Amino acid sequence: MMGKEIRNILRRFVSISGYSLIMLVIMGPVLHVIDGVGNGQIGAIAICTFIAALSSLVFISGKELQGAAWWIREVVCLLINVAFALPVTYHVGLWHSVTGMTVMIIIIIMIAFGNHLIEFFFDMRTASQLNRKIRELR
Repeated sequence: MMGKEIRNILRRFVSISGYSLIMLVIMGPVLHVIDGVGNGQIGAIAICTFIAALSSLVFISGKELQGAAWWIREVVCLLINVAFALPVTYHVGLWHSVTGMTVMIIIIIMIAFGNHLIEFFFDMRTASQLNRKIRELR
């Protein structure tokens, strides 16, 4: 069980890192919101990405989460990410205004949505594999 969760955290780290890099490319050269990204900023983003991957542990449950239980954990996960990422990204100079903070919060929400989309596709693949095994057993 723990090995599976470690693999899930690593997978989430890689996907969230990818989303973060895409956001940097869009925010930097395309929208001219970020003038340049240095090593300190990249390191801070990596740390925030790792915390975001770890924050998904709030979804671990002995039974399938549905309705309010899932949404409460989603809000807790987002709050953890915002509470950690905002001060860190501000400190390394990725934003300096209320507009920048708002953009950062929107990015965190977009990354969370993208991560859930990736998780959905992995769950669909797992369900497909299970269904195929069940058909083979019949």
